[in-house]
Amino acid sequence: MAERRILNSWKEIANYLGRGVRTVQRWEAQLGLPVHRPAGKDHSAVLAFSSELDQWLDSRPVRFATSVIAEGAPDRPSAQVQILLTRAEGVLQRLESVLNRSDEMQRKLAEALDVLAENESARRELRNVRARRLEAGAA
Repeated sequence: MAERRILNSWKEIANYLGRGVRTVQRWEAQLGLPVHRPAGKDHSAVLAFSSELDQWLDSRPVRFATSVIAEGAPDRPSAQVQILLTRAEGVLQRLESVLNRSDEMQRKLAEALDVLAENESARRELRNVRARRLEAGAA
């Protein structure tokens, strides 16, 4: 029989099960993961026994990604996996298109800013010329 360990925190329980803390907390709330609260309060410290966790895991139904793999047939992507891959490829293509448009818009914006800077420089020069003319006409 395997050694019975006492796990004294959510972190230890999560590490033992190979999951995140939030996941094992959700399992406790929704699926009855066997944890104990010595203080008897809903949100107090927790502990768990490794043997109880193992027993709980063994009693859970196992769901295979594909029935083909479960039956020992050669690994082939299931129809659902194929659909997900196709969708993922479509999303990647759309993202690439958005990135290309973003790059193009950034380039055009940089060009527009350059033109504005040139125009501002030209306006300053024009103001200086006008100011000199006014000074010359006043003198």
